[in-house]
Amino acid sequence: MKLSLTIVAGLFVLLASSLAHAQIERPDLPPAAFKVPKAGARMVFEDLTQGGTSRGVFEATEGMRVTFRWDGKAAVSLTPFCADCAQAIPSDGGPLAALYPLQVGKGVKFTRRKGQLVWDDDILVTATERLSVPAGIFNTFVVRRRSQLRDSEWWAEQRNWYAPSLGWVVKFEGKSSDGRIQSWHLVEWRE
Repeated sequence: MKLSLTIVAGLFVLLASSLAHAQIERPDLPPAAFKVPKAGARMVFEDLTQGGTSRGVFEATEGMRVTFRWDGKAAVSLTPFCADCAQAIPSDGGPLAALYPLQVGKGVKFTRRKGQLVWDDDILVTATERLSVPAGIFNTFVVRRRSQLRDSEWWAEQRNWYAPSLGWVVKFEGKSSDGRIQSWHLVEWRE
């Protein structure tokens, strides 16, 4: 019995050591121009935080504004990284247009307003990563977005793994000061 526990403990140490030394693959990606999926492209995301899946179908693009159906309801996003910017920034992308072509180290800072509410946003391309999700293996740009609501303690931070080959995000993680945490990844893609 003592020998088998020693073997199990040794295997555990070996596995933990392997995981600790696992390298994230950082592909050398060329700058990526603005691109979004064609009308009719379909996506399915799995909610890793609360469980379940959500489905989307792309409908149209006007400038940098993308319209789609999300679980049957109309949705709009300004670039893949700023769904809540669509009502506050013109469809040409305004300050977000300067983020393109995407490349590591490039970022934008801007302010957006909706009624009396004002947010300061900071979007930065932080890295590249070869990422495996159920829908496949993708070379991605990792894009971090931080939002701060003015005159408030509220903030949010998101990381998006954008796959230039699809023109959309294949993984998303987000958290906010009110304790909300989200994590999604792509499980199906059809064009």
